[in-house]
Amino acid sequence: MKNYEKKSFFTSVYLFFIPLMVFSSIVLYMYHQDKVKDLNQTILYQMKDYTFDFKGDTFSLDIVEDKKEKETFKIYFCEEGLCAYFKTSSSGPYLLKVIFDKQKYNDLYNELLLRILKFAIIVFILLFLLSIGFAIYSLRPMKEALTLLETFLKDLIHDLNTPATSILLNSKLLRRRGDFEEIDRIELSAKSISSLYKNLEFINPNNITKDEKVDVSELINNKIEILKKIYPNIKFINNVKSFVVDSNKNGLDRIIDNLLTNASKYNKKNGEIYITIKDKKLIIEDTGIGIKNTKKVFERYYKENDRGLGLGLSIVKQLCDILNINIFIKSELGKGTIVELSF
Repeated sequence: MKNYEKKSFFTSVYLFFIPLMVFSSIVLYMYHQDKVKDLNQTILYQMKDYTFDFKGDTFSLDIVEDKKEKETFKIYFCEEGLCAYFKTSSSGPYLLKVIFDKQKYNDLYNELLLRILKFAIIVFILLFLLSIGFAIYSLRPMKEALTLLETFLKDLIHDLNTPATSILLNSKLLRRRGDFEEIDRIELSAKSISSLYKNLEFINPNNITKDEKVDVSELINNKIEILKKIYPNIKFINNVKSFVVDSNKNGLDRIIDNLLTNASKYNKKNGEIYITIKDKKLIIEDTGIGIKNTKKVFERYYKENDRGLGLGLSIVKQLCDILNINIFIKSELGKGTIVELSF
């Protein structure tokens, strides 16, 4: 199960289970109160029967002075346990006080409470299983829609590859006949399409391995050469010398491509991009518009404006996790963004 599916699944379970649990708890509490009342009433009638023959050792007996505040045939919680008062056969100002021992009452109450708790556990388990079933059922349409979307993206990737390759090939053939500015524009557009195509390839990256020696500075220089033509007003300050790491070339190329493209795309007019490496950390700093919510930028399809698909940084984060690269983003609106990659 993918991360977004897990998040949706657990959210559905909680949203369904918690209200049911609260409602069931209220019902069980009311049921508990009724059962306690029934228990007390049963004991009261047994006390009444006891006053006729005084047989058995279930209750103890006392004679007390008749006072107006003491109602007869009513349960009281007294120091000795459960008490009730009954009128005597004589006409004197006395009442019979029948006492049910506190320990005996606690034993009966605990037995009742244990039965209710067992019943409550069964109810909560059933409700939890019902919530899981509801979550699975409610996620089915979303999973079907996402499957269709992923299938569509795979087809789109396949369809994008052929025309992009064809355009680049033909532009190279045209360049043999003459060097025109229009050819540069065609190549840049084709490379932009190719970059999008490569992003879509990594939308669900497989378990790529770190089995290559990759020169980070080479990847950066190649990307800067392309971006200078697309964004001629952006100044690139590249302080990166040869820096070789054990990684995956295609994966690392996607990371650098997305980060430098974003730094260029969302920069200010005549803005600057600083690229440095320090203590095995690649730092890309721009003077762009900044990011409102740096905590959400790695979420798939999240974007803060109408440009783009909201996939680039999501793919970057996935690839960084696979390649054991720590990524940190710090940004301030209107001032710029700093992205730090720790190898």
